[in-house]
Amino acid sequence: MNSANGEKIGPAATPPAAAPGGWQLLALGSEVTGQVTGLSLGSRALVAVRDQGKVRVFDGTCPHRGAHLGHGGYVTDGPGIICPFHGKWIGLGSGTGSGTGELRVREHEVIDCDGAIFVRLADLPARDHGFAQAATDIASTHVVIGAVTGEASVPPELIIENAFDFAHFPTVHLVSRLARPEVRLGDDGELSITTAFRTKAPDWEVSEGDFTSRFHARAFNPHLVVTELGPADSSNFVFTGATAVSGGCVARIAVAIRRTAPDATAAALVEGAKFAFEQDLAIWNHLDVSAPVRLDSRDTPVMAFRAFCASFAAKR
Repeated sequence: MNSANGEKIGPAATPPAAAPGGWQLLALGSEVTGQVTGLSLGSRALVAVRDQGKVRVFDGTCPHRGAHLGHGGYVTDGPGIICPFHGKWIGLGSGTGSGTGELRVREHEVIDCDGAIFVRLADLPARDHGFAQAATDIASTHVVIGAVTGEASVPPELIIENAFDFAHFPTVHLVSRLARPEVRLGDDGELSITTAFRTKAPDWEVSEGDFTSRFHARAFNPHLVVTELGPADSSNFVFTGATAVSGGCVARIAVAIRRTAPDATAAALVEGAKFAFEQDLAIWNHLDVSAPVRLDSRDTPVMAFRAFCASFAAKR
């Protein structure tokens, strides 16, 4: 629609797509600092509430007139949240509070790893694919630290696909591949890829010169991958999640550092995650996602990941 002087009016961009089912990396811990925080997961408005040291997540759209409860709303007794638009009391989760005919918002399942907050939408059934157990196991032996939040002008799936695009590591990240990647479905249906790279020995390792680095990535859905780096008995992890926004996505990266690791490990992995993201961002922000694709035998892991993504679309 055009105005009288010919300028376009109306929505500025296509709304972001809905998130797939399963666990999503909703926010880094540093993004949820107040008692009430407005968040989104694709086209879904959500609100995070800090309640006695725990993070709880609810639908963020007021059921009265559609205001976002996370932007100006505040918690009151009940428990409930006062809508910033009309001041109505909105109940949080199931239960009773202010009386008959009350307005309420649904609560969603949360895994709070302190440095990373994951959510699974209650009304979007999907297999867990083993993520909850994996996250619990990692958090029991590692400290999770938020590392990167950044926007990219590509769909979320392309962020996660990078873990399976082993052919880009030598070109973009200047990391030599050692082993042919093995791609398979895990015991819980997650998509797994295992390989190894030749890198410079990290600062915290005793060895010097070339270093063999084990790489094991598990995609739990099209928007979430967990990468394990190093030998199983001393490995660290990288959580990478992406959520759709208008014009692309927001990518979030958190690193999980073994509690017994040297102090230099955390700083090095955080800086490494930032640097690698910037390298990839230069590709993503100039990528023609509408261009024809001609995959070959070197792209077998990418084809496996795309088939994995297609299975989610089919279920929806």
